[in-house]
Amino acid sequence: EDGTYTFEGVTYELPINEAETAAALHGLVHDVAWTVAAATTDNARLTVDVPRSAGFPFVVRLDLEYALTSRGLDVTLTATNTGDVAAPYGCGFHPYLVLDEGDETRLRIPAESYLETTPVRHLPLRRQEVAGSPYDFASTRPLGSTVLDYAYTGLSRDESGEVVVHVGGTEVRCGPGVLWLQAFTPAGRGSLAVEPCSSPANAFRSGDDLVVLQPGGNHALTWRIRRP
Repeated sequence: EDGTYTFEGVTYELPINEAETAAALHGLVHDVAWTVAAATTDNARLTVDVPRSAGFPFVVRLDLEYALTSRGLDVTLTATNTGDVAAPYGCGFHPYLVLDEGDETRLRIPAESYLETTPVRHLPLRRQEVAGSPYDFASTRPLGSTVLDYAYTGLSRDESGEVVVHVGGTEVRCGPGVLWLQAFTPAGRGSLAVEPCSSPANAFRSGDDLVVLQPGGNHALTWRIRRP
């Protein structure tokens, strides 16, 4: 929001890259070239140092691994604070899953609440219970005409400790680093974004599930796509 945030008493400013909402969007590495550390026919490991700037003067290295298996795709992102001061951190991914049956595709998001947003700038307001709302997919049901652009939390996990989202015949399985899931129906409604996140939008300002990486500390976020 407004491209600014305060961390440990210091206010930082990042460039506004979405003029219509006056926000700094999509993080600090979405348009940065990563280094390929290793690659095979079914595995790729990438690394990047988050670019330092006046708006983010912290020293954070990201290591990202994609692995194709007979079951699907496994993804692991590890952030390490290689500096000597604490660093604020949050991460998220944007996988889009095809809606095999269009609006009749059955969806399950095992969450207790979602984050209500402002109507124009889509800034987070407050958590709302999914029960009784149009956004309740805790039990599997067709997507229907529901328009989604909300972050879900209070996620239920199975016996393996994973959050399991069903989009038709596809599963998105999320490890313990995933505390939020952003669901988004794009124009055309041929797919659904199910976005594993460590924190919701605006966490640098709100502090909501913001990760604080201590010097030498790390944070791992894992998720998998499966076709059972």
